[in-house]
Amino acid sequence: MLMRTLFVLVLVCLLAIGCGGGGGSVPIVFKGLKIEPSIIRVKPLESIQLTGIVDGTSQDIEWKTEGTTGGTISSSGKYTAPQASGSYSIKLSLKTDPTKFVTSSVVVDSGYVVKVSGPAAGEATVAIGEDIQLSALVQGAASNEVNWSTDYGTISSTGKLTASPGLILVAPSEVNIEARSVVDPGKKASFKVKLVPFLVVSSVNSVNNAIPGSRIRFTAKVRGVDSNAVTWSSNSGTVSADGTWTAGSSAGDVVVTATSTEKPSQSATGLVSVVPNLNVRFKFETAGDVVLSLRPDKAPNHCANLVSLVNERFYDGIVVHRFVSGFVVQWGDPLTKTLPLTDPSIGTGGPGYSIDFEVNDLLHKKYSLAMARSTSLNSAGSQIYICLDDQPSLDGNYVVFGDTLSGQSVVDALRRGDKILNATVELP
Repeated sequence: MLMRTLFVLVLVCLLAIGCGGGGGSVPIVFKGLKIEPSIIRVKPLESIQLTGIVDGTSQDIEWKTEGTTGGTISSSGKYTAPQASGSYSIKLSLKTDPTKFVTSSVVVDSGYVVKVSGPAAGEATVAIGEDIQLSALVQGAASNEVNWSTDYGTISSTGKLTASPGLILVAPSEVNIEARSVVDPGKKASFKVKLVPFLVVSSVNSVNNAIPGSRIRFTAKVRGVDSNAVTWSSNSGTVSADGTWTAGSSAGDVVVTATSTEKPSQSATGLVSVVPNLNVRFKFETAGDVVLSLRPDKAPNHCANLVSLVNERFYDGIVVHRFVSGFVVQWGDPLTKTLPLTDPSIGTGGPGYSIDFEVNDLLHKKYSLAMARSTSLNSAGSQIYICLDDQPSLDGNYVVFGDTLSGQSVVDALRRGDKILNATVELP
């Protein structure tokens, strides 16, 4: 009996005063009140008469709109929607006991649709420091006028975005634009503009290392698109009109610069570290890694050529096309990337040029690195081989220019058809 009495007291407490924490009362929804119509949908600035129904009481009622932007409602229940589309709330309560109330949602919708577009179809792009004109369309409205805003740079009342850094030190990858209808501020559209540097210089390598005589191909992007509208220069070595830089004889850090021909005030740089020598790592898909050491003191042009091709990612994806047990394993034919090894042309491919023969006293010892060629002494290009045993018969006829530094067991395991995942240069 005592437990039942306590339960009734707790229930009365919850229903009557809320029993909220801190001693205050918690308002509760009073089921005796009702707002008609139950579903309220209006257009901006439209008025509608609402009816408050009191079930089982003659007490006075009071109307309110929740928030400061949800429109207005008179004491008789006449509701006038705000200018902006959106979802709002109306509250009906008893004057004598405001804790007894009911709320109803109001959907204000003009039906307008805001759309933003760039100057051309597809992705809109703007270079840092430049402008782009955007346009807005408010479908269904008598006016296309919008209020523009951006999180980077500035945007005019007519939608002209100027992508200047402003107070942001590090530029984002995209600019977020918002256009909000003037006739219906509740209708808006978001739009993204890709932000790119005006000019950027790059190569296929994350870090550029070179040896004397080797080359690295740089490319320039203007406004995010590959472009030849630049003038190339460097503080050491030489650089051609297409961005191919060739190292001089001196070691050290080199700056390669591209200057815009359209805007000579705009330039970008690429960096190269020239060192006396580099190792070359070939990563095979299944066999493992082979690291080759080079001898530029004995065959500088052959070493520079191999480093150049590796820096151009020439060997990535190439397949070993020759294996003769106890003799050599050979790769470097780019035709193996696209043709089956049974094709009769396999073994004839190269980089599109040839290098001259270099006489030296290096011998064809087991695991030596040498350059393959055709019948002419000066016909070597990209195909290299590693000796699987001493091959004195080849001495003086082919150029040895390095050795296998590590991965000799991988060399022993290589077979025709093994694929190179990638080739990279690394410091000794």
